[in-house]
Amino acid sequence: MISLLVLSSISCRKNDEADIIYYVIIGQQADVELSVYEFKINITFPETLTNAEDIVAGFLLSEGAVATVNGRLQVSEKTRNNYEPPFSYLVRSEDKSNIIEWKVSATNNLYTLSWGLGGFLKYTYANNKDYEWYLDQKNTGVYSYNNCGPTSTTMSAKWSNPSFPKTPQDARAAYRPAGGWWYTSDIDQYLTDNSIPHYFVNLSSTATGSQQVITTKLNEGNIIILCLDMYYIRPEASPAQRIDKFYVANTVGWGHFIVVKGYRIVDDQVYFEVYDPYCFGKTYTDGTLKGKNRYYRINDIFKATSQWWNYAIVVTKAGDVKSIKTGLDPSTIPHMWGR
Repeated sequence: MISLLVLSSISCRKNDEADIIYYVIIGQQADVELSVYEFKINITFPETLTNAEDIVAGFLLSEGAVATVNGRLQVSEKTRNNYEPPFSYLVRSEDKSNIIEWKVSATNNLYTLSWGLGGFLKYTYANNKDYEWYLDQKNTGVYSYNNCGPTSTTMSAKWSNPSFPKTPQDARAAYRPAGGWWYTSDIDQYLTDNSIPHYFVNLSSTATGSQQVITTKLNEGNIIILCLDMYYIRPEASPAQRIDKFYVANTVGWGHFIVVKGYRIVDDQVYFEVYDPYCFGKTYTDGTLKGKNRYYRINDIFKATSQWWNYAIVVTKAGDVKSIKTGLDPSTIPHMWGR
């Protein structure tokens, strides 16, 4: 069913010669919200529609008015447009005295736009669990501000083995108990000590190559620990969104550990779904911790790893030892630290 919501009547407005009076999508289910005061058209398609590059709209303009998109004349129920990126209609009145820009934004879900990811969710994959395994490094002991390594490692161990009983404090007590940043070698040793299967792989010299490595390992049912320079992860544009860095790391050399557990493809862009332990109790308005299910862009991840530590630690499910033999010998690779 096509539903159309007009937020207000245009009868009380002056200079309505360049209006869009009604607007519907032809041949597709879609909820259309037409705002005549803000000159906006918001469209929600069903989640099953993952390609909106060739969509036809039916519309009625003010008498004698004409509409164009990027200079192309628009004909109701005939002209096709790509609805995946936002676009605008320029509506010109019959006497050419008024031109109004009507902004169109579309999505196929109820959250990716507000999260900052974009409108059209093409694919999603995540190695979730039916129990809680996210950990905030806040209150993990006297070295909380340096405990991203112990915290990321403990999260990964809990994901691998649901019965894993230890805490980030236990990990800190086992390696570098007097303080200091953990190295990737400490993670290797602690996971080995606690029988958590894992192995090391190379990342690539290109963003596309690193994306393929990470998504392949995720698709195989694993999670990944990355050591990266958070300076290269761009800061968030809005505190309400769930994308990009939500804390200050504005100097080169801000080494850090995060856990990558999934990814989403939105508007043909890849975003990795991560558990970032450097949360310190920061939440969204709904109370969700900001470090949990945060999204970082592939291009930023590539910069942050290639400039710091171009490897990944792949953590597999407890008891899975087959793939470990394919990994790199950790004694032959350089090791880096994270705070």
